[in-house]
Amino acid sequence: MRTTTFIFFLLMVSNSYTQAKTFTEEVATGYTVIQLHSKFFQQKRTIKVSLPKQYDSSKNYPVIYTLDGNSLFYITSNYVGQLSKLTVDDDGFDYGSDAIPQSIVVGIFHNDRGYETQPNFSLIENIHESEFLEGPEKLKNFLFEEVVPYVDSTYNTSGYNAIIGHSNTAHFVMCLPFQNRNPFEGIISISLTGGTKRFKEQIQSYLEKNESATIFLGYGTKDIGFNELAKSLKGAVTNKNLEIRAYNGNHNEMPVLALANGIKHLFYKYRNVDDFTEASVKKDFDIALYLKQYQRKNKEAYGIETVMKEDDFYTLRDLSIKTKNKRVMNQILEYDSKANGFEQQTHMMFIFNKQIADYEKAEQYANQMLNSSDEFENRILKANLNHYYELFIDDMGYFEKGMRFFEEGKKRFKDRQLEFSYFVAKISIEHNFKKTKGYSNLKYCMKNYQENRYFNELDLERLSDF
Repeated sequence: MRTTTFIFFLLMVSNSYTQAKTFTEEVATGYTVIQLHSKFFQQKRTIKVSLPKQYDSSKNYPVIYTLDGNSLFYITSNYVGQLSKLTVDDDGFDYGSDAIPQSIVVGIFHNDRGYETQPNFSLIENIHESEFLEGPEKLKNFLFEEVVPYVDSTYNTSGYNAIIGHSNTAHFVMCLPFQNRNPFEGIISISLTGGTKRFKEQIQSYLEKNESATIFLGYGTKDIGFNELAKSLKGAVTNKNLEIRAYNGNHNEMPVLALANGIKHLFYKYRNVDDFTEASVKKDFDIALYLKQYQRKNKEAYGIETVMKEDDFYTLRDLSIKTKNKRVMNQILEYDSKANGFEQQTHMMFIFNKQIADYEKAEQYANQMLNSSDEFENRILKANLNHYYELFIDDMGYFEKGMRFFEEGKKRFKDRQLEFSYFVAKISIEHNFKKTKGYSNLKYCMKNYQENRYFNELDLERLSDF
């Protein structure tokens, strides 16, 4: 086991908890340094706690614990800060920039890393590798009985705990599921190695059957001696709770390369709507019920209260359009209007129905736009004539209706006669339909040409040569 070459060998501090003997120091770097006296180590231990910038005592937060605090705490807290960063404007609109929920990060600092994290590579005969030696056993008890209870009693925690380890501590965290009263439901194990065939079989069996914990294994293609176990598992085990990812990195590069993906995987159920398409094809699908189930799933997974963000809600709409699910799309639009008080724009209703191939409804909205007295809708119509052309000609093949639509627009909007005339000419000449009218409109366009968004002089020449 390589221990002298790691930056992790430099870890000189660790942590523990008893309520009677604690020392807390607030520091300007955005985290709190806490000294806990551990009955298991019989010494003071250091932990550092990083809270979300918008920490709210009325909310509960998942907690991510990281061993090897001297090297992993700062990287982890920075990654968590970026991945959970909220972007909310002055009006309270949430832009949905957070890929994971706001979380607390706790760094565990080791006093004697070698003693505390040494894997049990069959140093004791007939003992499972997942059974800890003396130092790791103390570290486990320190975590289970002192650190986690201290954090839970001091901060607003949600009940979801995850833990991170690298190298020796990667082995340590992968042994935790085999311990009694394990409080960790998420594990990031980077540069995991295993000394015995029995341990490898034990890990593979666990990963195949695991239905509750979220596991991430990261390994480096250049991390010789610390990548064989994860490589052998990749492809051999399929489980939605498991992600195994390779990186072009060596041992010391691995944390900075793998942690962002690992942290994201811990929260893969957060803001996840992958089940929507399958759920929405059921006859009894109800969007209001789906949104309640979405909230419940996040609560069950991470102990947090959530409301679907606007971006995600409109993803449901786009998915229903993509799958041509008219019934559910209309459910979503109706729900948006009633529950959120958002009145859909006529042009957008035209676009949605066009995309979903409900051309009859799209035509109704097109004519509504054409005859609208609303100045805003008039501007939108004139800026999107190509979409209306596509409906009548490309989607429906209705040359007569298309001609009538653009001729009526030419009458109604004197400031856009050039553009409407162009589409009349285009329909007529390209489709050999009422060509006299078409050439008359083409002549008007050539005589009155001005630069515009729909056509140029080359387009007019092409029509004249048609």
